Amino acid sequence: MVESSQPPSKQRSLPGGDDRISQLPDVLLLQILSLLSTKQAVVTGILAKRWRPLWPAVSVLDLDDESSPDSRHGSAGFAEFVYSVLLLHDAPAIERFRLRCANPNSSACDIATWLCHVARRRVECVELSLSLSRYVALPRRLFNCDTVSAMKLNGVFLNALASFSVRLPLLRALHVGDRVLFGCHDYLVKLLSGCPALEDLVLESTYNDACGGVVCAEGNFELSLKHLSRAKIGFSWKERCLKSMLLIFQALSHVRCLSLSPCTVAVRRFSTLPLVKYYTSCVYLFVFGSICFLNSRFILSLIVSCIREHDVALNLVFIWDVLWRL
Repeated sequence: MVESSQPPSKQRSLPGGDDRISQLPDVLLLQILSLLSTKQAVVTGILAKRWRPLWPAVSVLDLDDESSPDSRHGSAGFAEFVYSVLLLHDAPAIERFRLRCANPNSSACDIATWLCHVARRRVECVELSLSLSRYVALPRRLFNCDTVSAMKLNGVFLNALASFSVRLPLLRALHVGDRVLFGCHDYLVKLLSGCPALEDLVLESTYNDACGGVVCAEGNFELSLKHLSRAKIGFSWKERCLKSMLLIFQALSHVRCLSLSPCTVAVRRFSTLPLVKYYTSCVYLFVFGSICFLNSRFILSLIVSCIREHDVALNLVFIWDVLWRL
């Protein structure tokens, strides 16, 4: 075996030092930090002086009260961490803001303040996952933001929408998760009516026990979603909320890919909406549920109305309950 005449220390040395990552340009380091949670990005500041001024310029803020540096101190420690991050953050805009507050003791006032702050900072994507154990009045500024293009809501209350108008002119994707509460379905219609550019819609919430019915009957909204091309409706209504349900179903007329859940199909028994003139743009139809829905008058009429008179045929997919049990 031929031994090298160089000392071991020189054999292990690398050109420019061992820390090659720190030698990357700022633009690449910022991209790396944007893939981390905000907690992890902040912690990189202890690695070297090179990293300390970088994380405040990251355009992505990912805040989780279960993984913050001060989570051991409870909601107060997390709130202090978030305020510090927002105070030091100096990126020209916030590309994505994700906030997860699982602690039911988190201050509703603090959360509303954070959301107002990021709305003023020209946020583009908002993802909220809060605890339903604490009512948080979502601020007006969040729903009147000219820069938001995507919004994902979970564990939130939409009752605050009763007190202000909604204007989200650039919102293209809206996901209303399965843990969203509202006092009336008109609030949901009001939200959608303020999103004229919407292209992708997911409605999954089945929390409708609080709906009063009277407001739904008296609600006066016009809903037109001309750009909507994809919709997944896993929603349930009560019979007294018929007006809001019909408005939303009519607004799906331009959808090319439509997914329906069992609760959505079941609630259509309340409606006499003529389907023939709607859904003529639908190319992909997904029906989730049991095989009994095959004989549903609504499903059959929906299939007929989806069959286009043009050359593009309807792609129909039934996903039965039995498949999920395998």
